[in-house]
Amino acid sequence: MDLRAGKTYRVRKRREIDRIFSDGRRAGDPVLTVLSVANGLGRARCGVGVSKRHGGAVRRNRIKRLCREAFRLSRPHLAAGYDYMILPRVGREPALADLRSSLVALAKRLVEGRDP
Repeated sequence: MDLRAGKTYRVRKRREIDRIFSDGRRAGDPVLTVLSVANGLGRARCGVGVSKRHGGAVRRNRIKRLCREAFRLSRPHLAAGYDYMILPRVGREPALADLRSSLVALAKRLVEGRDP
C-alpha cells in the first residue's frame, strides 16, 4: 500500500476544520481526543490541533509531526472516506506507538458508531 504523506491526506481549510468540530463525533482516551466526520472523498484525511498549553513552538511542532506520522502509518487501518481531527492530551509526552494504537482504536470506535 502507498503510505506517502501528501497534502491530499490533510484537512487544511478552515471551513473543513470547522465542519469536523461542529458535525463530527468525538472519542477520547488518556493519549488523544479524535473527532471524525464523513468526507465523501473515498480516502481518510487528517488534521492536527495542538494548543499552546503543550509548550513552546518546538515542542508543539514535534507533537504535530508525531501525530501526522501516526496517521500516515495507520492509514491502512483507518476507514476511508472520513476526516479525522487529532487532538493530543496536555501533560503527556506522546510516543509514536502510543499515538498509533490510540488513533486506530478511537477511529474504529467512531466509525462503528459506538458511544465513546
